[in-house]
Amino acid sequence: GAAVAYLALCTILGFTHCLCAMNIVQTSTVSSGPTPLERKEALLFLQAHLPDMDREHISPLYLARNVELALQARYATPWALAVPWDIFLNDVVPHASLDEPREEWRAMMAGRFSPLVAGASSLSEAALALNQQIWGIWGIVFKPDHTPEIMSPSQVIAAGYASCTGLSIFLVDACRAVGIPARVAGTPSWVMDRRGPNDRFNNHNWVEIWDGKGWSFMGAAEYDARGLNRTWFFPSPVKHQVPGGGLNAVYATTYRPLPDGPAFPLVWHLDYRGVHGVDVTTNYINADVQPDS
Repeated sequence: GAAVAYLALCTILGFTHCLCAMNIVQTSTVSSGPTPLERKEALLFLQAHLPDMDREHISPLYLARNVELALQARYATPWALAVPWDIFLNDVVPHASLDEPREEWRAMMAGRFSPLVAGASSLSEAALALNQQIWGIWGIVFKPDHTPEIMSPSQVIAAGYASCTGLSIFLVDACRAVGIPARVAGTPSWVMDRRGPNDRFNNHNWVEIWDGKGWSFMGAAEYDARGLNRTWFFPSPVKHQVPGGGLNAVYATTYRPLPDGPAFPLVWHLDYRGVHGVDVTTNYINADVQPDS
């Protein structure tokens, strides 16, 4: 069971913490399961790139539980198991996205959301199903200007609302909980400002998911039945953004820092550089516009 797996993992890595019981939903359609080597590699990956804000507060046990649940999700469906290992490590295993409060969200979300994607045949189909259905469970809606006060999953559920950042973190966590690689994307400020000339930061955040071939995008709590890559900000204003690492670039998060890569800008905490990013502006500039059908 899960407790035995945790004990084996901690034994391999020399941890002596006691293990608490976990409820893992057994929905696997894949005959094999995680190996000790996979558990060890995933945990070492988390530890190697652990954000500075977590180094004194996150225990090996917390990371071990996170790894075990991520691997359980990987082996639960064929489309999750087909995710390349390096993408799984960087965009499914991580326990957080930005500087939100750290929580034990994965077990709850796996239990609630795995049934919603049980009939999905692809990563894209599963991600769309989540974005369509998860918000109604708690009546969660968009409400602007609530970052950083409402960012973590429990904060969003308790409030019943969040701004684009809190909703994006929630959807990224939901995707990761069922084995879909996901990351927060966004821009600190639109070139074509949608508010007024005196607003320095008209920021927006959304979600990117790995669809099996590349990164696609969707707005959190903005389900579109036509599919991915259909949002109010695409093609305009996002195609007017400027690559190069400035405030008008588009960024995505990465748990593994890139050599000389930028920090993911947090407009509520601009001096904090502990969230690693990648400039993905050209991906949006070059993206094909889908027919309106």
